[in-house]
Amino acid sequence: MVCEFRGQRIAPSLADFREHRYRKEGRDCYMFFLSEECVIDNTAMGSPARFTNHSCAPCLYSKVLELDGKLHLCFFARTDIKAGQELTYDYRFKEEDTDQKVVCQCGAPTCKGTLN
Repeated sequence: MVCEFRGQRIAPSLADFREHRYRKEGRDCYMFFLSEECVIDNTAMGSPARFTNHSCAPCLYSKVLELDGKLHLCFFARTDIKAGQELTYDYRFKEEDTDQKVVCQCGAPTCKGTLN
């Protein structure tokens, strides 16, 4: 395991509200939808895992583990990671048929072009 995505566990409805508020305030938003009932909000407090970026050819993969009845989002190395290498994973956003596509800037040869 490379790191764990930690933060405040909140309901999806509160996550939607906070995301809208963060965007309105011009703040970055670091959340991970763990399950239908739980979102981890890592925006105000959490672990350095919030600074991992998206890549279509990531060096990490995420896995949800249950320990002592609690879900944990952990990142594991997909490949050997060199000192100073950027830590990336595939955000796996839902595909959307919308004009508001998020352009991917990962630069990977296998880049899909958009995150959603």
